[in-house]
Amino acid sequence: MKKRGFTLAEILVTLSIIAIASALLAPAYNKMRPDKYKFKVLDCYRLASEATEALLNNAAIYYRKSIDSSTPSNAFLSNGMLNPNTQWGCNGLRCMEKPRQGSGYDENKYIGLCKYPNLMVNVLKLENVTECAVGATTIGEATGTMNGNIQWTISFMQNGQFGGGSILIDLDPSSSGPNKVYSSTVKNPDRFMFNVSLDGDITGGDPLTRTYLRNMANTDRTADFEEAAQN
Repeated sequence: MKKRGFTLAEILVTLSIIAIASALLAPAYNKMRPDKYKFKVLDCYRLASEATEALLNNAAIYYRKSIDSSTPSNAFLSNGMLNPNTQWGCNGLRCMEKPRQGSGYDENKYIGLCKYPNLMVNVLKLENVTECAVGATTIGEATGTMNGNIQWTISFMQNGQFGGGSILIDLDPSSSGPNKVYSSTVKNPDRFMFNVSLDGDITGGDPLTRTYLRNMANTDRTADFEEAAQN
């Protein structure tokens, strides 16, 4: 008995059905498709928050220097920096003096603008570290890698009562990656930024990172990117 093959018409009908089904299922697939970076960003956020909190809660590392003669009028130098001899009202990351002896971090590299960056690369146990050079006057910065493939850049600046830190993570530091933060023209970033307040609060530093932190449990990748585009 001769086997009957498919006719051209049957093949075309089948292909049409497949195309229609794909079009109908695509939105649902996009919602289920995991964002390959989101959970890495959230994990880095958790690590950065825990490390910063641990440092600020250690009274031997971030302590308030109290000098009876210090007043608001002499708390700052003429360049706007906190006066290291008074530290009036010093609290949080504003306390840039070297940690006390016995803290485990009483080396000279943990002071001034380099205090927070150098402490963080140590506490996070980053590898291939480039420490902040003590004596920085504008911004302190230290870098390192985590798990061999996540590049961290931790920065800190201080200007009077204002300033703070920033943490930039590059989840694909290879030259083949986009190496960019999300923007209106960069739709598939691999770099994400956190802002660190002088009180130690960590928030998103770019629209997509802020969206991730607002919608931690959300698995709808399309919705995250659409929300980020509105910010």
